[in-house]
Amino acid sequence: MEDIFAVPLFGGHILSVITFLPIIGAFVLLFLKNERAARWFALSVTVIDFILVIPVVCTFDVTAHGMQFVERYSWIPSFNIQYYLGVDGISVLFVFLTALVGWVCVLASWTAIEKKVREFMVSLLVIQGAMLGVFVDLDFFLFYMFWEAMLIPMYLIIGVWGGPRRIYSALKFFLYTLAGSVLLLVGIIAVYFKGGGPSIYRP
Repeated sequence: MEDIFAVPLFGGHILSVITFLPIIGAFVLLFLKNERAARWFALSVTVIDFILVIPVVCTFDVTAHGMQFVERYSWIPSFNIQYYLGVDGISVLFVFLTALVGWVCVLASWTAIEKKVREFMVSLLVIQGAMLGVFVDLDFFLFYMFWEAMLIPMYLIIGVWGGPRRIYSALKFFLYTLAGSVLLLVGIIAVYFKGGGPSIYRP
């Protein structure tokens, strides 16, 4: 039985829009020189992203099993890697919380961040987009890409805008996440050879 439930918004590509909107916003933000404009632009992007998440949560069918709002396309056929997105009852809540915390973080840092405001907002938007990607993707290769993309701006936020021991904290963060990422990559490779492909979910 087909377990794909599509939202009519954006031609059924609502998860892609929600995921990549903050990343595109971060790219646009690179060209804004005014710090006040950077704050308002980042807030606008995160608020719009949150608004787009609301219909996903509201139309999610809690009585159905399987993934919903699925987007699935062949990406790298030679390695059986797909552009594969979807949410279940758990991940849809994490998507909602990530979008909610996004604009809250922008507001919380409104006056706390006084230097390199644009760069901070860019890092924040990239983190939000990558975190959303982690929660919606159903292909291990895509998951790994989003996971690694999330760690880079987080490292910068700790190292540049952190407290007095920010360099030490950033170094520890880098070492611990590097170890975890290597083990994760080994696991993904093992799943690929044992399972015939990197897909997390097979309907």
